Amino acid sequence: MKHYDIVIIGGGPAGLTAAISARNTHPDKKIALIRKEKIALIPCGIPYVFGTLEKIEDDILPDAPLEKNNVDLIIDEVIGSKDNTVILKSREEISFDKCVLATGSKPSVPSIPGIDKDRVWFVKKDIEYLKYMKESLNDAEKIVVIGGGFIGVELSDELSKKGKKITIIEMQDSLLPAAMDKEFGDMVIDIMREKGIKVLCNTRVKEITGVKSADGVILENNDHLEADAVIVCAGYKPNLDIAKMFNVEVDDKFGIKVDEYLRTSRDGIFAVGDCARKRCCFTGDYTEIMLASTAMAHGRLVGSNLYDIKVVKGFPGTCGTFSTKIGNTAFGVAGLTEKQAQKIGVNYVVGYNETVDRHPGKLPGASKVYTKLIYSRYSHILLGAQVRGGDSVGEMINIYSVIIQNKMTDMEIDSMQIGTHPLLTSSPIVYPVINATVDAILKWYR
Repeated sequence: MKHYDIVIIGGGPAGLTAAISARNTHPDKKIALIRKEKIALIPCGIPYVFGTLEKIEDDILPDAPLEKNNVDLIIDEVIGSKDNTVILKSREEISFDKCVLATGSKPSVPSIPGIDKDRVWFVKKDIEYLKYMKESLNDAEKIVVIGGGFIGVELSDELSKKGKKITIIEMQDSLLPAAMDKEFGDMVIDIMREKGIKVLCNTRVKEITGVKSADGVILENNDHLEADAVIVCAGYKPNLDIAKMFNVEVDDKFGIKVDEYLRTSRDGIFAVGDCARKRCCFTGDYTEIMLASTAMAHGRLVGSNLYDIKVVKGFPGTCGTFSTKIGNTAFGVAGLTEKQAQKIGVNYVVGYNETVDRHPGKLPGASKVYTKLIYSRYSHILLGAQVRGGDSVGEMINIYSVIIQNKMTDMEIDSMQIGTHPLLTSSPIVYPVINATVDAILKWYR
């Protein structure tokens, strides 16, 4: 039987980061990472293998960091556990002192009749499955996408680049409803429709039709849409199969139960990333948000604290920072939306700003930036930000995320010192972070 000081199960962003963090903190320990996939993929890059990227292999999460950090990579499947021992499909057994569960998530399967037919696809983190899916979709002309979250929207955008006739179906009143307010979701709808994508909101699929293979869907109003393929993008759920083998306590909806240091109910076993239960940093409620950035923060924290608490800081909760690009327009969201603030009863003020991300605005590459900030009326801290614009939005939303996590007030942001340059940023006179804040400040003085 092989023995490792630290065994990490799962090779996605959370597992990889935990391994690197563990090596940085514990240079003398023997570390192994176990995953069943020969090739690991970058999860957020999967939609782009159907359009922008030429082949699936262009989205590989490299193994070089494991080799560089002297972490043994074991390609095998965990099928059982006893005491502090992992049992592999190859019948090999590996014992450990500490174990990190980083088993990620898997697609949710809604209870729609016909969902098990051929030509019904899910967005799985499996290279062989995705190769077969991509090859099959090459021959499809009409495609129905069920679900208007990030994966559904990004995948629809990519497939439209290949000339496919796409219909995206979302049961709520706009696209990306869990991440952003309706006014921003409607902006996404406008972009999708400009690209020739049909968008149906406030709509549910009642049945997937076809004898053996899908040939369309029936909606709740009994309309029938023809389709050569159906792609289900109905969200993800924690992958708890291995956690249950380890007899750690789980919440089937939200994930493996962990404390603020991501320790499970079993001594010496931790859980990180999508498979771990997380709380919202505002409400303390459990959240279904799954992000690579959260997973990597988990991995860094756990890798440092496997044997003792070296980083005296529990994970503060999920802030919910997202970004995406639809067509040529980028969207970024951090913290609470206005709809979420209303739901939890926060008294808030909204500040707006519209400007360009270069100065002067006639410079090449300049894009309009529209910003919406949500402030707590009485504590004056920033609760949420939503931004639409050019590529600068990707890093701009990270600034807002840091501001939110550090509970900065409106006056602190108003007097914040910034660096600007004509070719890189908005003018300091109309800098969106500050000017949208000023708009909010003025509203509670009126």
